[in-house]
Amino acid sequence: QDMSSNKSTLQSIANSDDIVILLDKNFFESGRYEKLFSYETRPEINSFRAENSVREGFINNFIAALSGNYPFEISSNYKKILEIEKVNQVIGVINLNIDGLLRQNGAQKLIELEGNISWFYCSNCGMDKETESIINSKDNYICNGCNDNVLKPSIPFLGQEFSQWDLKDSWMVLNKCQNLVIFSDTFLSPVTISFIDIVSQRSKKTFIVSNKLLDDSMLKFPEGETHFITTGVDSALDLMMDIFGNKLI
Repeated sequence: QDMSSNKSTLQSIANSDDIVILLDKNFFESGRYEKLFSYETRPEINSFRAENSVREGFINNFIAALSGNYPFEISSNYKKILEIEKVNQVIGVINLNIDGLLRQNGAQKLIELEGNISWFYCSNCGMDKETESIINSKDNYICNGCNDNVLKPSIPFLGQEFSQWDLKDSWMVLNKCQNLVIFSDTFLSPVTISFIDIVSQRSKKTFIVSNKLLDDSMLKFPEGETHFITTGVDSALDLMMDIFGNKLI
């Protein structure tokens, strides 16, 4: 696809109502932290709560992985998403990345389906603590509120699922949207594929922005409702910023 074809496709999206943007994994720093903290590498939740050695092992690895890199600096593409999110037609941004940067930088229409690693919380009393504080104090992950529970990062561990609230919020915006715009790396997450299905069953359109051809996971979707915009994420976001122009608040 050439630049003019991409621009006309994005123009048609910008002229529609009720747009949902989905950021699939690896949107930030090529997925460095998604890979470091992938679901399969996380502890089993009951073991984490019950066994000190499991907790210490996880926390030590967590701190080692982030030391010197945290807090993260917001990327230019996230800054563009924050601007595009302000456009009235955009009704939701579903983020499958766990860095927490959009939330920390004031995103208003955000659903963090996979949670984020920017804060720890207590499952008993709800007390939370910023990750930066955990990294700086290294061992201060016992809850100060109830004193008998450990804080964990706000991402699902083995044995836990997505937050049901966030899943319901995702379904709600997907059942309202006219166009779903997905920013993808080289693959689509299973949950993304299920979301495309929701949209295509309503005969609404999905647009997948990806620099590379994806695998054949797309073959099952009706051709007329699933479209590819073959360009880099940064180029597509620049075009969207340009097209939305004075709609950016």
